[in-house]
Amino acid sequence: MVNYFSNLVHLLRILMSLYFHIRKQRRFIRKTLTVDIANSRKNNDNSLDELDYRKMNGYYGVAVPAILGESYCLLRGRSMSTDERYSITYLGACTGLFDDFFDKRHLPAEYIKNLIDNPFAVTGNTNNETIFLEFYKKALLHATDSGLVKQYAIDVFDAQLMSKKQLSSELDPHEIKNITIQKGGSSLLFYRSTFSENMSDEEIQMLKILGGIGQLENDIFDVYKDYKSGVKTLATTTNTIGELRKTYTSLMHEVFGLVHKTPYARSHKLRFLRTLSLVISRGLVCLDFLEKNESSTGNTFKIGQYQRHDLVCDMGKPVHFLKSIHYYARTNINKS
Repeated sequence: MVNYFSNLVHLLRILMSLYFHIRKQRRFIRKTLTVDIANSRKNNDNSLDELDYRKMNGYYGVAVPAILGESYCLLRGRSMSTDERYSITYLGACTGLFDDFFDKRHLPAEYIKNLIDNPFAVTGNTNNETIFLEFYKKALLHATDSGLVKQYAIDVFDAQLMSKKQLSSELDPHEIKNITIQKGGSSLLFYRSTFSENMSDEEIQMLKILGGIGQLENDIFDVYKDYKSGVKTLATTTNTIGELRKTYTSLMHEVFGLVHKTPYARSHKLRFLRTLSLVISRGLVCLDFLEKNESSTGNTFKIGQYQRHDLVCDMGKPVHFLKSIHYYARTNINKS
C-alpha cells in the first residue's frame, strides 16, 4: 500500500514532465524538421504521402526525442544537449521512412544496406530515399560517435530482415519472441547511440530487453492489424492471453532488475523506472481487454472469431486510462 501511494505521489511530476518535454520538442522541430519537410514537399514524386509526412513530423519526430530520449536523460541525470536533440530527432524522423523501404517499397536488401553504409556517397532515386538520406546524414553529423550510430543502424537493418520470417507459417513461439526482442532492442540501441555517454554491458542488455517489451506492447495493441496482414506475433498466435501476459510481465521484471544493475545513481534509476512502468502499464490494460474475448470462445483466445472492435483497445477511454494508472501505482520498482 505504501508503494501504491508513493507511485501516485510521483505521477503528477511524470505527467507534467511529459507535457513539457513534448511541448519543447514541438517548438524545436518547428525550426528544424518542419522546415526540411516543407522543402521536401516541393519536389514530391508521390513516393511520400500525407501519412508519411505526419509520421515524420507529428509522431516519430516528437515521440522518439520527447519520450525515449528524455527518459534516458532521467536515467543519466543530465538534460539533453542541442546536438543530441538534433541527432535523435532526425533519427526518429527516419524511422517510418526506413520501415517503408521494407514494408511498402520492397527495396533490395543490398540497396538498403548501401544507403546506411554510404549515406554521403550515394543519392536517392526517389523523394522517399532522398529525404531519408538527408535526415540520416544530419543525425550522423550531430552524433558524438557517428560510427556507433551506423553500427546500430546495421543492427536495425538485420532485425528488419529477420522480421520477414513473421510472414511465414512455420515459426514457433520461441523464434517469434527472439525476433521481437531483436527488433525492439536494436531500435532502442540505435536511438541511444546518439547520446554522449558510453554504454556499459549492463545497459546494453537492459536496453535490448526494454526494446523487446516495447515491441511486444506494440504488437499487443496492433493484434488486429497484424492478424489481417498475416504477420505472426506473440499476440496473433497465442492460444491464451494468460500465457502472453506471463511473457509480458516476465520481460517487465527482467527489465526492472537490469535497470538496477546499471551504473547510474539510484535516484535516477527510480525516476526512470517510474516512467517505464507508466508506459508498460498500458500493455497490461490491453491484455485485460483482449482476455475478455475468451469467455465467448471456450476460455481460449481464437483471434479469427473476433471482430475489430473486440481487438482494438482504445486507450483514450477514461476507464482504460484509469486502469493504466492503477497498474502503474501497484508496480514495485524497487530492487528485489
